[in-house]
Amino acid sequence: MSLENTKIETTVPQEWADQLGELSLETGRTVEELVQEALGQYLARIKTAFAPASIDLEASNIEIQKELSILKQKVQSLEQLLNQVAKLEAKIFSLEKIVSPELSIPPNSTFAQLLTNDEDYDEPDEIMTDFLPDSR
Repeated sequence: MSLENTKIETTVPQEWADQLGELSLETGRTVEELVQEALGQYLARIKTAFAPASIDLEASNIEIQKELSILKQKVQSLEQLLNQVAKLEAKIFSLEKIVSPELSIPPNSTFAQLLTNDEDYDEPDEIMTDFLPDSR
């Protein structure tokens, strides 16, 4: 960096010039000194703002892993709810078949998927109809 100075001329709003004049009188410094200091501080701040930030990859990775774990838990709870919805859909469909036998199962329904899933052991194989009125 060179120690020689370069003169730069510029035009500023009258309000700024007035403020610089007042500040010069208050501080006993010249307008030129005030402008040089302000420009130096501005350039230092800009240089810092645009400098590449050092990224702590380890800490970022730990935070990402925590967020991923939370998201996995949320997805798992949603899958459990989806299974409960499928069971309820199956029960409703079965009741609708009793009340209105002409209904058919849409092949893309959750219930149709549930019928092909043999992992469901908590549901009985038969539907209790004791609560329905006797249609004889």
